Amino acid sequence: MSKYIIVGTYSDEGAAGLVSGDTDRVEAMEALCDSVGAKLVSADITRGLFDFCVMVEADSFEIIAAMLLKVRATGAIGEIITLEAVDYKSIRGIAKGVKYTPPKG
Repeated sequence: MSKYIIVGTYSDEGAAGLVSGDTDRVEAMEALCDSVGAKLVSADITRGLFDFCVMVEADSFEIIAAMLLKVRATGAIGEIITLEAVDYKSIRGIAKGVKYTPPKG
């Protein structure tokens, strides 16, 4: 499974629900992940530019995209950025074999 790091902001509606709602957001995210065979690794509120950071393991980016589309359609979130974590050793091993000559001029 690939690891995805998702950071984002809550909409005003989403922030209001977080503060006054009765739903456990982590349980809701776990149910969302379980519904598509993904695994919630962590979910945190963050301080700074983004309101939250979620780490999920999934078999494909398409699964993550479908999950985020479903959540975004509720109006609860604003901006979302998705990053795919990649293994350093794997990339380094591939990079050692890459042949590249920079253009001149």
